[in-house]
Amino acid sequence: MKKTLLLFLLFPLVLQSQDFQLKGTVRGLQAGKIGISGFYGTEQKAFDSIPVNDVGYFEYSFAPDVQTGMYRLRLNKNIFIDVIFNRENIVFTTNINHIIDSLVFLQSDENKLYYEYMNRRNITDYKTHLLSQFISDYPSDDPFYKIACQKYDTLRTEFIDFVNGLTEQNKTTFTAGYINMDFSPIPPSSVIGMQRIDYVRAHFFDRMDFSDTAMLYSDVISGKILQYLSLYQNNRLSKDMLQLEFIKAVKVIMEETKVNQEIYEFAMDFLINGFESYGFERVITYIADNIDLETTCENSERKATLEKKVESLKKFAVGKKAPDFTATDLDGNEVTLSEVPSEYMLLVFWATWCPHCTNIVPQLAGLYQSVNKDTLQVLAVSLDDTKEDLEGFVKNNNLNWINVCDFKKWKGDVVEAYDVFATPTIFLLYKDRTILAKPATFNDIKNVLTERHILH
Repeated sequence: MKKTLLLFLLFPLVLQSQDFQLKGTVRGLQAGKIGISGFYGTEQKAFDSIPVNDVGYFEYSFAPDVQTGMYRLRLNKNIFIDVIFNRENIVFTTNINHIIDSLVFLQSDENKLYYEYMNRRNITDYKTHLLSQFISDYPSDDPFYKIACQKYDTLRTEFIDFVNGLTEQNKTTFTAGYINMDFSPIPPSSVIGMQRIDYVRAHFFDRMDFSDTAMLYSDVISGKILQYLSLYQNNRLSKDMLQLEFIKAVKVIMEETKVNQEIYEFAMDFLINGFESYGFERVITYIADNIDLETTCENSERKATLEKKVESLKKFAVGKKAPDFTATDLDGNEVTLSEVPSEYMLLVFWATWCPHCTNIVPQLAGLYQSVNKDTLQVLAVSLDDTKEDLEGFVKNNNLNWINVCDFKKWKGDVVEAYDVFATPTIFLLYKDRTILAKPATFNDIKNVLTERHILH
């Protein structure tokens, strides 16, 4: 669970006087309300709701100062429509059971372009993927092999020409910028095997303009970062080897995004949060050691937050000494970290209101029963603010290790001393308080304890 700070301004001031209308008819949608959210990278901020009548019709007026970008209409828990707003009226119809297939925009050039591109892209991706698999397996000396290659290359050329024409004819639109960011290189049929991945890596950023900060108000930048990282994913590699591969990708992303401070800071924060959630400590350390936040004198709230996070990552990196502390356990006794008599210590920051914690902590409790307490002890620092909730969870799950809490949530002394901004946060410490590992999942915990022969 992330302790987040909203890092974007959804409504920068734009001097406009006209209100633009969003009108939709979704056949089969029940009367009630739908939500509307704005994007900033991976963040979605719900900022209004829209009444829907009994025939699925709704209308909404965009405020004069609303940000150009992508907006999500949440029709129900599982169904949504993304629309692009760029100072024009938007009118569409669709069917709740076939949202995209039956979607028709009666007004809005931006959305007509966007969905024309998305439909063509999806069809081309599907066909070229099937053909590339066929070509890779089919005998190259068979006459049909040449026909398949020609069909593949025709699809590739036609799609590239389509994208070039669409973006050139509509170069001033938000959608053209989105398309250029979204477009993924398609290798020619002559590029086979692992060379295809090398080709995509080499040409991945050819069309992307990372100076276009408007793209942050959509899902495209975060999506493309994930897509580029996936080119380095290899499930056959060990975690350490995989981290080395991801570092290669991160190095390229850092260089490509550096052209604009806002996008660079977003990308670095996105990468840090993502790799931290998977416990990829080597990648995080690489980012912290190589991040460049001094290229501009411009200071922002985002930059200050990122600087603090990077400083914390360096301070609590593997090999550093964890700060000592004294806290009060649930029986009112004082506990000092350095005085706990155990060779190893798992220091766990968690809370009963954190769903990830309530999954991992009971598993850890089961594991704890099987270890020698002289070898491994657990000191759990709770971020709860209600004693009854904490004591009930501790009792019901047999958390018979050291439990401390000052019931101040994120403002607790130990929490602030360790710069904890996410739960669960876990450190494996040696008896001299050296940080040995920062496992992110239960499997990570088991693996690191097995590697050190604490578990057998």
